[in-house]
Order: sequence, then structure tokens, then C-alpha cells
Amino acid sequence: MKTFKRISETYNVVLGISAFLIVVCSNSTAFGQTTPQTPPATQTAPTQAAPVKEDFEEKELDRFLNANQKINAIQTEAQGEMVKIIEKEGMTVEKFNTMAQAQQTQDSTASKQDPKDIEAFQKVAQQINGMQQGLEGKMTKAVEEEGLNVETYVQIAQAYQQSPKVKNTLDEKMKKKQAETTPPSN
Repeated sequence: MKTFKRISETYNVVLGISAFLIVVCSNSTAFGQTTPQTPPATQTAPTQAAPVKEDFEEKELDRFLNANQKINAIQTEAQGEMVKIIEKEGMTVEKFNTMAQAQQTQDSTASKQDPKDIEAFQKVAQQINGMQQGLEGKMTKAVEEEGLNVETYVQIAQAYQQSPKVKNTLDEKMKKKQAETTPPSN
């Protein structure tokens, strides 16, 4: 039982990045296959009482799009690395996610897992946890390199999800940007 508790504690730390990447993988519709992402360390639960800021400068929105492209590339690379870590320990992503979900919901079947699976899960979780700080740093740097602070990036990402005005503006900017970078087809 102590092993399960220790794994559960480790999982709670890893949960943010794992869930973040699972969402990223399944959420590829807006922005030409990407959705504005909030760096994991800065994600906040939106409050219903607080109005969403909508009056961003054009240059802030352009910088946001550039930073978001960089963050999506970082996330894609990290996802690939995490899959390799999972597979290196003899697990499938599905098995890892099933075990993680069982621990998160404190499902009693989680404690009945094969000890080898529990050991592999723990190794994977520790390695992914070790990656988290570096990923957060890379994402923060990507935002700051574009001339935004993380707070503004987060505000725009939240506005994209909650404000039709901001969503439409960013979608149009992205379409324009893609049209400029996509060579004409013959």
C-alpha cells in the first residue's frame, strides 16, 4: 500500500504535464491543427465573475500567434519524448494513461495492478516529472522571445476560449498567416 501511495503522490506531480499533453494531442482543430496553449505552470481556473479582457493590441495578438506556434512545437517534441519513455519501460501509452487515471480517481483496482506495471509506471512518472521544469522553462522562453509576458499570453489564450470576438480575430489572423506561408498549388 505504501508503494501505491508513493506512486500516487508522484503521479499528482506528473498529472499536469501528462494531462496537458493528452489534451494537446486530442485538441487539434483551431489554428490550423493547433489550439492556443497555456504553459502548465500558469494555468488558472477561469472565474465566472471576472470579465475576459478583449482589448488586445494587434501586435500582442501577432506575438501570441508566433509564441503559440513555438509552444505547440515544444509540446509535440515533448509528447514524442514521453511516448519513448513510456515504451522504453515496456508500457503502452494507453496502459500508462489507464493507470494514471485510476490513481487520480483513487480507483481501488489501481492497487491491484501487477507489481511490474506499478514499478514501470513509477519509473515513467519520475522521468516525465524530471522533464516538466525544462518544458515550462522552454514555453516561458518562447512567449518572452516574442515580446510578451506570460500573463498577457495567458489572458489571450483564455480570451480565445471565452470571447467570440478574440477567437474570430485570431482565427482570421491565422488564416491570413497560413495563406502567406503556403505556396500556391498548381
